[in-house]
Amino acid sequence: MSIKKLLFLPLLLSNLVAFSITNVQLLYGTFDGNSYVYDTKNGGKTTLTLEHYSSLEYGDIYGFVDYSVADNEFKYHNSKTDTYGEFAPRLNLSKVTSRDLSFSFVKQVYLAYQYNASNTYNANLIGLGSDLNVYGFDVFGLNVYKKYQNIGEDTYQLSPYYKTKTLGNIFHITGFTDWTEYDFLSQNQFLFDMKRPLKIENLFIGAEWHYYKQKPLGLNFNSKVESNTLQAMIKYSW
Repeated sequence: MSIKKLLFLPLLLSNLVAFSITNVQLLYGTFDGNSYVYDTKNGGKTTLTLEHYSSLEYGDIYGFVDYSVADNEFKYHNSKTDTYGEFAPRLNLSKVTSRDLSFSFVKQVYLAYQYNASNTYNANLIGLGSDLNVYGFDVFGLNVYKKYQNIGEDTYQLSPYYKTKTLGNIFHITGFTDWTEYDFLSQNQFLFDMKRPLKIENLFIGAEWHYYKQKPLGLNFNSKVESNTLQAMIKYSW
C-alpha cells in the first residue's frame, strides 16, 4: 500500500462512518539526537501531519501521514525530506459476534491491524485492541500486535493511546506509545484550545514531546540511539 493510499483511504470511507474527525498539524523542533529515522544534521525539522479518525458501526479506522523537511539534511541519509504514514483499522468483536465482550474496565475488544510505510520501510501488525475505562482520561486504549517488518526483526508491539482535558477543557493532553523488544517511542501533545482567547473554533497551540530510544544493535552509527525533543505545534481540526 502506498503513502497516497494511506492518506486517502480513510477519506473515501467517510460516507460509512458514524463519527469522524480530521486534523492538520504543523510542528517544528530541533532533532539533534542520533536516530536514523528522526534526527537531522544541524537539528531543525518541520513536519506537516494529516491525521484522521473514523468510528464505524463495526469498528474504527485511524490513520496519519507525516511529511518532514529538514533544515539541512537527515542525519544518516542525504535527503531533506521524508514521508511516513500509518493506517490502522479495527474490527469490533462484540458487533461481529453479537455478544457483549466487555468486562471490568474493558469497554470494547477489537481485532486490530496496522500498516506502517515510509519510502524504504514497511510493517504489517496484527493483534487485539481494546477501549478501556481509566479514571481521568476521556479516551484510553491499548493495542497489542505481532509486528512483521522489512527492516529489523519481527517482534511484538504494545501500543497504549490516551487523551484527557483539564483546566475547564482548555488544556488537552493527547498521546501514544509504541513499545517493542527493540525500541520505545512516545509522542505526547500538550495543547491549549484557542476558542476562548482568540475566538477561533478547533484551533490548538502548544507543543509535542517526542522521545525515542533504541536497543543497541552493535552498529557503528547507532550503538546507543536516542532522540529527545520538544516541538512547537499548531493544530486545526474539522
